[in-house]
Amino acid sequence: MTRRRAVAAVLLALAVTTTGCAGTGTGVSTSATETGAASTPLPQGSVDFPDGPKDPPKRPAVLNESSVREYVNVLEYRIAYNSLWVGEYTEVSLSCRVDGVAEESWGYEAVVTCTGHSNPDVPESATATPGPHADWFTQSFRYRVSADTTHRQRVDARDPVS
Repeated sequence: MTRRRAVAAVLLALAVTTTGCAGTGTGVSTSATETGAASTPLPQGSVDFPDGPKDPPKRPAVLNESSVREYVNVLEYRIAYNSLWVGEYTEVSLSCRVDGVAEESWGYEAVVTCTGHSNPDVPESATATPGPHADWFTQSFRYRVSADTTHRQRVDARDPVS
């Protein structure tokens, strides 16, 4: 009889410690803000922006397909440009395109593809050492843009930009 009680106690302890772990929730939070509006499912965040001569563009005040298309195209161009830029004598050649923009319940999702390279362009009269040639092989990124957040995630590369 004591063995039965020990097994029952273990099962009871297991049931108590795992209560709520197998819930039926979807895992997506739609909690309301203080104003009662549903919040974005995207966590707060921003895109890491590399040092260089280009500044990040301003987020659009109003999100729509056109403003998001322009914003992510300029943002990705400037990220790639700064990544290729070595110094004042760098010649950067870069082309980007937006492969698509879709409206979602939380904002917009877009895919941007860029292809490019940089070459040193040191004048003969300069004393600077030429930098390396650098390639920005075709790379594509998914952007998720909501009212207060921009996320950037690498995706499989699309066709090269010509």
